[in-house]
Amino acid sequence: MVNLPPMARILPFSRSRRWRLLSSRTLLMLFILGSVGQYLVQGNVTWVTQSLRWMDQALHQQTATLDLPSGKLVQSAQASLDSALASTRDSLSDLQVSAAGMVDQAIDTPTQSVPQYDLSGTVVRIADGDTLTLLDASNTQHKIRLHGIDTPERGQPFGNAAKEALESFVAGQRIEVDIQDTDRYGRTVGTVYRKGENINLALVRDGWAWWYERYARNAQELAQAQREAQTARRGLWQDRSPIPPWEWRRLH
Repeated sequence: MVNLPPMARILPFSRSRRWRLLSSRTLLMLFILGSVGQYLVQGNVTWVTQSLRWMDQALHQQTATLDLPSGKLVQSAQASLDSALASTRDSLSDLQVSAAGMVDQAIDTPTQSVPQYDLSGTVVRIADGDTLTLLDASNTQHKIRLHGIDTPERGQPFGNAAKEALESFVAGQRIEVDIQDTDRYGRTVGTVYRKGENINLALVRDGWAWWYERYARNAQELAQAQREAQTARRGLWQDRSPIPPWEWRRLH
C-alpha cells in the first residue's frame, strides 16, 4: 500500500464531493426550471382558455342586452325578417285594394268632356252691348251677335253702359264661341265664353241685357238670371219701367 501525503488523500475526496454537490445542484436547478417552465406553459394555456370563456360570456351578455335568447340569434333575425316581409305583403295588399278602388271609381265617374267650341280668337271691336268682332288665327274677322240676349241700343237709356259692360268682359281678350245660327245680317249668332265663363249669361245677370225670349225660349238660365237682376235692381233695372230694345227699335 502506497502511503500518500495527507493533502493528497484529502484532495481527491474533496473534488469528488464537489462534483457530486455540483451535479445535485444542477439537477435541482434544472428540475426547478423545468417545473417553472411547465407552470408558465400551463398558465399561458389556462389564460387563453379563461380568455375564450370570458369572450363567450361577453357574447352571451350582449345577446341578453338585445333581449335575444342565447343560441337563438339566427332564429330571432329570421323571425324579424319574416315579420317585416309579412308587413310589406300586407301593405302591398292594401295598396292594391286602394288602387283597385280608385280605378273602379274612375270608371264609374262620368268623364267630363272638354268643351269643343266652333270658333275662337281675339276681340278686336265692340259695336254695342251684344255685338262684337272676333279675329281668328287665320286673320279672318267674324262679326258675332250674342245669342239669347238683347241689350239697349245706342241712343237708348243704358245703351252705352251695356256696351261698356261687354267691353269690360272681353275687349282685347281671347274668347270662344259656340255657334247657334247666322242672322239675316250675316252675323254669326252664338254664345260667347271667356275662360269658361258664359258672357251672355253674365250680361243678363248684371242687369245690362234682357233675356231675348223670342229666340231662346228654353234658355231657363237666362230667364232665372233676369229675374234675379230685376229683384236686385241691377243695371238697367234701376229704371222701374225700362223699354225692351225690340220695342225701342219698333218705335224708332
